[in-house]
Amino acid sequence: MKLKLDLENCYGIGRLQKEFDFSNKNVVLFYAQNGIFKTSFAKIFKSIKDDKQIKDEIFSERIPKADIEFNGEKIKKEDIFVFDSYDKEFDSSKSVTTFMASPKLKKEYDEIFSELDKQKKSLLKSLKKYTGSSDCEKEILKVFSNKNFYQILSDNIDFIKEIKENYEFKYHDIFDDKNKVKEFVDANRNLLQEYFHKYNEILSSSDIFKKTENGEFGTHKIKELQSALSDDRFFLANHKLLISNQEITTSENLNNLIQNEIDRILENKEIKSRFDEIEKKITKNQNLKDFKEAINKNKGILLKLINYEDFRKEVIFSYLNKKIEEIENLVSLYESQKERIQQIINASKQEQESWKKIIEIFNSRFIVPFEVDIENQDDVLLKNEVVKFVFRFKDNSNERIINKEKLENILSNGEKRALYILQILFEIEAQKNTNKPILFIFDDIVDSFDYKNKHAVTEYLDEIRENINFKIIVMTHNFDFYRAVARFGALKFMIHRNDERKIIFERGEYTNEFIKSLKGNNGKIEKNFITLIPFIRNILEYTKNEQDKEYLLLTSCLHIKDDTKDIKVEQVLNVLKNNIQGYEVNINTSDNLLDFIYSNCNEIANSNNINPIELQNKIVLSIGIRLKAEEFMLSKINLQEVITKNQTRELYKLAKEQNVINEVQDFIIRKVLAITSDNIHINSFMYEPILDTSIEHLVKLYHEINEI
Repeated sequence: MKLKLDLENCYGIGRLQKEFDFSNKNVVLFYAQNGIFKTSFAKIFKSIKDDKQIKDEIFSERIPKADIEFNGEKIKKEDIFVFDSYDKEFDSSKSVTTFMASPKLKKEYDEIFSELDKQKKSLLKSLKKYTGSSDCEKEILKVFSNKNFYQILSDNIDFIKEIKENYEFKYHDIFDDKNKVKEFVDANRNLLQEYFHKYNEILSSSDIFKKTENGEFGTHKIKELQSALSDDRFFLANHKLLISNQEITTSENLNNLIQNEIDRILENKEIKSRFDEIEKKITKNQNLKDFKEAINKNKGILLKLINYEDFRKEVIFSYLNKKIEEIENLVSLYESQKERIQQIINASKQEQESWKKIIEIFNSRFIVPFEVDIENQDDVLLKNEVVKFVFRFKDNSNERIINKEKLENILSNGEKRALYILQILFEIEAQKNTNKPILFIFDDIVDSFDYKNKHAVTEYLDEIRENINFKIIVMTHNFDFYRAVARFGALKFMIHRNDERKIIFERGEYTNEFIKSLKGNNGKIEKNFITLIPFIRNILEYTKNEQDKEYLLLTSCLHIKDDTKDIKVEQVLNVLKNNIQGYEVNINTSDNLLDFIYSNCNEIANSNNINPIELQNKIVLSIGIRLKAEEFMLSKINLQEVITKNQTRELYKLAKEQNVINEVQDFIIRKVLAITSDNIHINSFMYEPILDTSIEHLVKLYHEINEI
């Protein structure tokens, strides 16, 4: 299993020819400074993934070449997944469904719902002409929350059958998406109630509609009567009705009698006055034009608006009643399969170990102020719905659940990165069942100072590398993360770029303790010796005090003091032996230490084959540069008192105050202050300041300080 690269003029990479063999190790690890390789390399593979043209974005006239083979074939976009350091838009929710249920369960579930959905689509299509809504299902689900469409019909089938009202207005005329009608109802509730009470008052005095001790015979009951007698069979059997002393012999007579009475009530002076008042308020609102037309056609609508949400259900039921036969068939089919559907859902839940594992990994390993869960588990499992993550914040006994969109606004950058990594975990898990080689590329996935979550990412990478189909490239400039990944057996490379823009892969170094490597006789004895000086000085600073003789001697090796030019290599060697158990080196002890340091600096700076990765080169040059800078400034200024702290910076301040350096000299010394300090004070666990400083910059600065 190999990855072969032959690249030219690709996003700043001038030339790259390399072959990586994944046969024995599934992880290749790159350490690279910012700005020379990582982002460009990731862009090449993202372009392939996104079917985009690979190019040089700055020098567009340069002809790009990107010949990439993976597993013996030209690489395909399906082979590649690239994860940037942070991508707010990255979303793995659609991938979650690929491992949520077994294919067998999913197939059976799909077969059941295939016929259900077929009948549902037919029903919804026919409802559209009555409701005027483009999404009847959405409107129904909105009213009956927390239930599926089929269960809503099943639970309400009796109410749908019994509904007698026949509403002709379009659904959104009254129940608009922007809730303008509801806002009007709420704002004018008192006026509507006056209309309602006055209507009932007049209704109760009607000769037809009655309210007695034994019950009410109102508009609802009269509608039931009309419905029961609508086919005229009652009258054709020579039966008659006597209503308010009027003989009724046909359904038409009955309907006319009732409608005339309702019209008489609605045309009542007081009722009409209140209606006109309501209509005026509606007319003032341009958003209620359709609503106005609806109530003018059917003034009885106003009587229903007091209980707006109940009226919404009644209207939906009235529409559904028009297709009652189709609904009964659909409900019957659903009820016959309902038990098996639930059995499949329960079985699929038992199979979601991958899902649970990811959630557990994230909640237990990543340090964030929330716990993550998935809200719509059943629908994700079997309906291919996009997963909805929810996030639980706990504060003592209180708990608050918020969605992903709101979460983005309250998290720190580090916490956002952790949330992004959660998406990556799901994306990777989704690929485990593909049973083919996959190339994962991680570009600076761990932030330089995100030590909390670095260990969680490292642990997860260690786990997924066990999958024989996963081939992983990890790119980083976080040296601590580099060493952590290197420990589980990655192919290690430290990367630099030469003057021809060719990418050079050096063997990965410094995965063990760097200081230990300086003790041996490894062909770098003199540079190792000099590199140990600042480290042992720091040890003495912490274990003894700043007045200790050995500490003061090593300080004079790193700053120009009164005794600096008289120090011999032998004196320093004795200090190192006293503080490093078993330290023995074969070195010329009679040399003057300052000359010894400058000699090594000259050798490094004038080399035609300098190792750009080697830390010793950078530390030795940094020491020499600072000593040269101090020598220069001491030759210029009038120093009247001893400097005990921050000597190089204090000398620079005096040089500025005494106006003894020109603009060019000032610029060079400020570069010395900016670059060398971090390189000399070695941090025992992180070497990023040294590694991220290119050897070319240090060589150039060494020559510049020599020239002044």
